[in-house]
Amino acid sequence: MLPLVLWAFGFATSMLLIGMWGRAVTIDSGTIRDSAAAGIDSDLATERVYTWLEAGIATATGVDEASARSVATAVAERPEFSHAVDVIVDDFIAGLFAEQGERTAVDLEQALAPLVPVVAAEAQRLDIPVEAGRLSSALDEAGSIELDTGEAASVVTVVDEARTFLTKVVMLAAFLLFITGALAVVLSEKRYAMVRSLSTRVVISALSYALMFRVAAWALDPSKGRSPILDGGSVLIGSNGHVFVIAALVAATIGTWGGYVAWRRARAKRVADAAPLRLEDDDTRELAPA
Repeated sequence: MLPLVLWAFGFATSMLLIGMWGRAVTIDSGTIRDSAAAGIDSDLATERVYTWLEAGIATATGVDEASARSVATAVAERPEFSHAVDVIVDDFIAGLFAEQGERTAVDLEQALAPLVPVVAAEAQRLDIPVEAGRLSSALDEAGSIELDTGEAASVVTVVDEARTFLTKVVMLAAFLLFITGALAVVLSEKRYAMVRSLSTRVVISALSYALMFRVAAWALDPSKGRSPILDGGSVLIGSNGHVFVIAALVAATIGTWGGYVAWRRARAKRVADAAPLRLEDDDTRELAPA
């Protein structure tokens, strides 16, 4: 019976630790945003902005495709272009985290507006005539991309649903952990020693998960650039490892208490067993009369 109870205790321990870690992740909005940002293909966003820029230059200047591409390539090497891409990506991520039913948009016009003087300067450097007003109008045609969170569940909704589910998992796992732990203590002859043993199991499990998740985060994307999906997963899995460490510290504290009590009781028993038997003295003396 005891081996089965210990197996159930180990299963409940794993379920509790993973549930606590998962729930901590759903609360950590910063990690979720970083994971989403890492999961977005920045190369794809850069390519799309480059395409819009090249089309705008061709429209504004009326030059051939090769000349427009030369100007666009020169602009793409400027920091202003990278900043515009970052703004567009940030707007897209903000749209992902919008509340249910809220309409958001990626404002391409505002993001691309700072590139107008940069494009004009690069075109002038390459002896390509361009009017800033026409260029601004051409880039304005990019408009905006509407993100309707009412048509599909946003990231916020998914995270809220996951948090609710994981909360139930944590509560169920904690209940099973308490029941199986109490049953194991009752079935054991040395109860405080069993408390120490169970706590040690939790400590080992928690530290093992902490190490395993860190290794998994590294293994998913060792070079930080293998792919956006793996990079985003690496950020997510590698986060909130402190949950396992805290669980290990709590279990270690309980185990230390159980071990100390078990040691005190064992020591008291050894002292009692080693003490010689004392025979009562038969004192037959009588008090002398006063």
